[in-house]
Amino acid sequence: MPDAGGTDHLFHTDMNDEKKQYFHALQILADNCTGCTACVKVCPTEAIRVRDRKASIDPNRCIDCGNCVSICQFHAIIPRSDSLETLNKFKYRVAIISSSYFGQFTEDISYAVAKQALLELGFDEAAEEAMVTDFMIKIIRDYIRANRDKRPILSSNCPAVVRLIQVKYPALLPNLFHLEAPMSILTRYLREKIREEKQLNEDEIGIFLIVPCVAHVTAVHQPEGVYKHLQDGAFSIGMIYGKVRELIKKVQNNPVEIDTYPKGLTWALSGVQAELVDCEDIRALSVNGIENVMDILSRVEDHYLDQYDYIVLRSCTNGCVGGCLNVENPFVAMSRIQKMIKEGEEQIIDIHNLEELYHDGEFAVAPLTARPIMELDKDIKTAIKKMKKINEFLTMLPGLNCSACGSPTCYALAEDIVLGKATIDDCLVLLKRHSKEED
Repeated sequence: MPDAGGTDHLFHTDMNDEKKQYFHALQILADNCTGCTACVKVCPTEAIRVRDRKASIDPNRCIDCGNCVSICQFHAIIPRSDSLETLNKFKYRVAIISSSYFGQFTEDISYAVAKQALLELGFDEAAEEAMVTDFMIKIIRDYIRANRDKRPILSSNCPAVVRLIQVKYPALLPNLFHLEAPMSILTRYLREKIREEKQLNEDEIGIFLIVPCVAHVTAVHQPEGVYKHLQDGAFSIGMIYGKVRELIKKVQNNPVEIDTYPKGLTWALSGVQAELVDCEDIRALSVNGIENVMDILSRVEDHYLDQYDYIVLRSCTNGCVGGCLNVENPFVAMSRIQKMIKEGEEQIIDIHNLEELYHDGEFAVAPLTARPIMELDKDIKTAIKKMKKINEFLTMLPGLNCSACGSPTCYALAEDIVLGKATIDDCLVLLKRHSKEED
């Protein structure tokens, strides 16, 4: 696994084959937590528990979808992001910008100005995810045609969806598109190009992602399936937005000519990637929103959707424009990006070097493994006994799945009781019933 670059103070990783530890770009501020259980109810992998009126996250179950961040009204669960001071550790700093970034600004701020203002934060160069959209469509089609024994192929650009499959749908791991995502492909290309052109050592080049969601921040620091060192950090759009806005006026007064790639911004929008991949011999489907994604993955497991060649899966509403680290409403951001695409001019991009790296296998990723989230006991006999105990407790619980106990469902509470993480007295409904009976 690659190291965590210059941010190991934030994301220390100690992993081995015996026991894996997963780290996430989230943190809980206990003083802010009221124990309301809103986060418990929206977590798609049942990773959150509330005990003694404080929430905690199981790192093995968490997929960094950000639902808990969005729902918490008390700012008790907040995203983590690298500090801009990290830039000072490198001689040459590069930003790779998510396409969703350009939908965050009002329409009086042009695409080029938003990009130039980002450069003013201290970067020497800015590249865009949008630069490689056409290249990505080509290699996705190649991959689908070369893997006709796997149907449907599932997109792997959304890190939250990849982890969701690892945690809840491991049988579908072979169906994932096993090549790097656009921003990682750009990282590999740019690091080599800059090293040669600027005559710099690799550790003198800092490459950072500008990202819309928690899952991408975590993916930078704990990537899945990579063979080589990738990025050196990630800055959330929400974190840098205020600083960029402060620079907008200065940039508007001193504009410079800067390359933009409006036709490639489609990558930020749900549905468009599937439309672009879809052709005479490839049928594609697009899905967004974590509940919809889970429903589709269940249908794929049952071979209900084998008629599709490719399914694009995004955990956020409307795709990356819906990321919880963005600042604009996803529908408004989508509309702005669509306007830029419609009014923008085609930009010719030389992809010769990318083609060479692709044919050399530089963008391949290692097969991903499942994340075991539930092991009652290593001994099978003991595990069976515990399963029986779970069912016994389940018959005692009310079956309301109200989450008032701090577990997401009655079944989850029964599991927690058997594993020693809760007691039957945590069920407030039972407590109330017993109290009435005693009265």
